[in-house]
Amino acid sequence: MLSKHLLTSCLPVALACLAALPGLSAYAAEPVTLSVATTQPGITIPADALGVSYETSRMLPDENGVHYFRPDNLPLVNVFKTLGIKNLRTGGNSVDAHKFPVPDEKDVISFFEFAKVAGVKVIYSFRLEDGDPEAAAKTARLIHDRYADLLQTFAIGNEPYYYKDYSIYLQRWKAIRDAILAVYPDAKFGGADHDPELGAKLAADFGEPPGQVVQVTTHSYPFGCAYKFYKEGDITKLDSNKIARDASNKVAMTDTGKVLLPFDAAASREKMVAPDAGYGTYEKIRKNLADIVAEKPLTFRLTETNSFWFSGLQGASDSGASALWGADYLHWWTSHGAAGLNFHTGDRTGGTVTMICRYAAFVTAPHGYEVRPLGYGMKLFALGGVGKVLPVSLSTPPPGRPMVAYANLGDDKTVSVTFINKEHDAGAEPVKVRIKLDQPLAVGAKREAILLTLKNGDIAGGSSDVTLGGAPIEEDGSWKGKWTALSESEGSGDTIDLLVPPASAAVIRSSVR
Repeated sequence: MLSKHLLTSCLPVALACLAALPGLSAYAAEPVTLSVATTQPGITIPADALGVSYETSRMLPDENGVHYFRPDNLPLVNVFKTLGIKNLRTGGNSVDAHKFPVPDEKDVISFFEFAKVAGVKVIYSFRLEDGDPEAAAKTARLIHDRYADLLQTFAIGNEPYYYKDYSIYLQRWKAIRDAILAVYPDAKFGGADHDPELGAKLAADFGEPPGQVVQVTTHSYPFGCAYKFYKEGDITKLDSNKIARDASNKVAMTDTGKVLLPFDAAASREKMVAPDAGYGTYEKIRKNLADIVAEKPLTFRLTETNSFWFSGLQGASDSGASALWGADYLHWWTSHGAAGLNFHTGDRTGGTVTMICRYAAFVTAPHGYEVRPLGYGMKLFALGGVGKVLPVSLSTPPPGRPMVAYANLGDDKTVSVTFINKEHDAGAEPVKVRIKLDQPLAVGAKREAILLTLKNGDIAGGSSDVTLGGAPIEEDGSWKGKWTALSESEGSGDTIDLLVPPASAAVIRSSVR
């Protein structure tokens, strides 16, 4: 159960530099001071908070009969482990799209055998629209008998806008749920993979024992659709002058033959690294979810999320900006009580209409998988977002520059501070960060940091322009990044200092007594 008062002491703090720093030589200039209350730990970030979401269609074999999710797909296993992914959701629009068959026994076994090797918990979705309760029960029995230890929850349907009447939705949902419970009596469910209003109704009806709904789930793409005129879909309907003004944008064609005009990538990147970064949008959704689960034995999770919906925006969702945004987004939601986030990913996404996936965390490459900038942001969170959330504050009020910080306390008393410097315009300078703890560092404790950097501080760069700990994540999933030891002169007693370049992020850690 999530108590409202736990949220009040876990808020991230937008940071500001108190004086312009002229460069690396400005190490003695006035620092940005982060005061961390290590003696006031708040909520605990769940071990499986970091997740990914895939279309159910990705469970199906390819034209050669080979499964993407299979235990011997070692590059994919390695990418999951390197990034720190602990939760795998299958669903998306394709779970209800009749152009795709329902996964059969071989598909389900290959999927769960992969999950076992990758070390992840599974959120498994069943078809709801014209779904077959008997077929669902057959799959549920298989999972019960062989993979119960890997299952977190079952989900039924995805964004069920096709059922406008709640009574019809409930009838269809309950028919499949009852069939599953007949063979898996202690099965747990999440729902409704829709807006919070439907989740509230489902929680009211099934959120107390023996209802079996244990998690309220929703989807969120905070920056909206990646394309203009997506409802019209046909660029021939657009004003020719408008098309000319947007000539720098590439036009995308969907599987239906319709063409879409994307929003401006540069302006969209700026939204992702803006000082407020969409926090107001996040908060509206969070409040709805928190109100639903308050005083109930329920949690809430974003089981499908990313930057721009409709498979993402090229030049923004796959840019360096997504690395900074992704790390911030994960910390914001988990510090505000979310049980976790599943970033929708894959080579293609969609149901009846599928598109090349621009917001993917990683995509298929010649020697395995190319980790996109978003994947680096996820990895940074995995390194720093461990344990209990700690309050962070500034020594002086911030004037709103695009910097943010979060702090966590591990069971071993390791304090990890994540600092994200989103400044990137011409003339942006490194920022001296001073971490001030409310108790001394442990005697002999290491002070170390790891940096996520974008080449030349350019948020428009792609996969090859990002490093973490001085190294890229290779296509086979290997990574040789290293933590940098900080000397005594870079921190003493209860303080730690670090210089953070523009358009970069760092995790700084040490131990307290």
